[in-house]
Amino acid sequence: MSMHIARHSFGNISGDKIPIQMLQKLYRHSSVATTMLYQANFMRRDTDSALDKVLNF
Repeated sequence: MSMHIARHSFGNISGDKIPIQMLQKLYRHSSVATTMLYQANFMRRDTDSALDKVLNF
């Protein structure tokens, strides 16, 4: 597993469960804006919740 895949896997698993400031530290980003842009790809709580309502999970 490459480091790139590992970081994306972590981002996907953490989603919006970990505060953005902590993710910034974990990713070692100098700017929280960078972390927000990066993590936006993995934040899906609203869409997951909507799908759960439709699919009755």
